[in-house]
Amino acid sequence: MVKTTSPRAAQNSLPTPPSSPSSILNDQKLLSLTKDIVVNFVQRLDYTPPAAITRPRTTYPVLCSEFAAYNDGGEWFKKLTIESCTMAELSYPDLPFEIQLQIARYTWFLIYVDDLGQKFPASLEGFQQCVFENKPAAGQFLEAFRLHLTDMYKYWDKIPANCINLSAMDYINGCLLEEMPSIRNMKLSPHARTYPFFLRNKTGTALAYAWMIFPKEFHPDMSEYIQVIDDLNLYIDLVNDIMSFYKECIAGETNNYISVRAKVSQKSLVEALQDTVNDTLAAYERISKVLRNTSAYAPWKNFVRGYLAFHFGLKRYRLNDLGF
Repeated sequence: MVKTTSPRAAQNSLPTPPSSPSSILNDQKLLSLTKDIVVNFVQRLDYTPPAAITRPRTTYPVLCSEFAAYNDGGEWFKKLTIESCTMAELSYPDLPFEIQLQIARYTWFLIYVDDLGQKFPASLEGFQQCVFENKPAAGQFLEAFRLHLTDMYKYWDKIPANCINLSAMDYINGCLLEEMPSIRNMKLSPHARTYPFFLRNKTGTALAYAWMIFPKEFHPDMSEYIQVIDDLNLYIDLVNDIMSFYKECIAGETNNYISVRAKVSQKSLVEALQDTVNDTLAAYERISKVLRNTSAYAPWKNFVRGYLAFHFGLKRYRLNDLGF
């Protein structure tokens, strides 16, 4: 994912890359380059829009009911719920309602967990210890989240469900790391080339969304898709970073994945964006080649189309500004 808030990776004292977010905003040439890179990226993925969701989202009323205790009447609740449902229904269009609902719940929980980590990080720190000590989690919300994770075994085999739950645990670690002042403010080394994705990999929980493409009812043979799981993880994280890049620059964010990658590699933002696109397209090609002629190919292609549509469908990404 589906990172709903941009990674707040470490600040640093490296030299400012040639094109910072502020300079992008003031340089129409760089804006044009950004648009060209993103447009070309989408074209390279052979994107065709899926059928629009003209019917009411089937998972929406269920989520509204299940999470009603957190609805204070604010607009945030509706937006969070619509985003969670849209991710599930567009990215996994051929899965049965109950599996789409489980995925929508997962997204809802994680977005709220991210907010919880920003406001009350101490409440998250003991969550995993409670799980392993077989104790109730602290607070009603985290206990509900723990119980939600146990339901993964209904829809995915034990190893995939284990991996989904480990991804959820690592997401919490990522949220906590991002909120630590010593991490946010540490000096970034130009030699720490893998650090940007180390943190991004935690905060994206992309591995969970990768495994979710293949529920046990339809894909009991892991050997069909296991070789591409790591590439799926990379693809899901980086697509979100590419599609988020423009709106994050507009917001003046400097600690998203691409900005941190630019700082560590000592490249411009546009160069870092292009490098990220190249990595993503390479992963896309590898996945497609491995899965072609298997039953896993169709759900993979449906995910590619739906995951892009998810980004196009949310106004906060501001992709209309780029001509989409």
